[in-house]
Amino acid sequence: MLTLVPISTFASNHGDTSFRFSVSTSNNYAYTGSRSKENTTSTYVNVEQVPITYIYADVQGYRPSSVSGTNYWVDETLGGDKVTLSKGKWLVKQLVYENGGRSARLKFQRYYGTGTVSGVWSPDSVGSYPYAN
Repeated sequence: MLTLVPISTFASNHGDTSFRFSVSTSNNYAYTGSRSKENTTSTYVNVEQVPITYIYADVQGYRPSSVSGTNYWVDETLGGDKVTLSKGKWLVKQLVYENGGRSARLKFQRYYGTGTVSGVWSPDSVGSYPYAN
């Protein structure tokens, strides 16, 4: 007797993409490129370099608008408009996929000081890391 058990698979876009940019008093924020958001998992960020101690970040989702007929980016970070990230590997809870967004990007904003911000990120995640929010 052969028993078949269905196996569920969920698409995930968890491959790392690098980011690197400078922040200064005249350049307070920067965006990563957009990537496809394929499930409801948190966004993964590995911050390798920050200017001082940490940097602000938020996860934005690209949403279609049936009201205005135009698409737009909106902050989907759960629990506030941004999180604080220091060096290390982090998960950021957000509602991009749940709110109809199928693309995500990160916005980094300078906290204090000037210098380089670098690391890798992915819109979907696998594994266990501390939550930033």
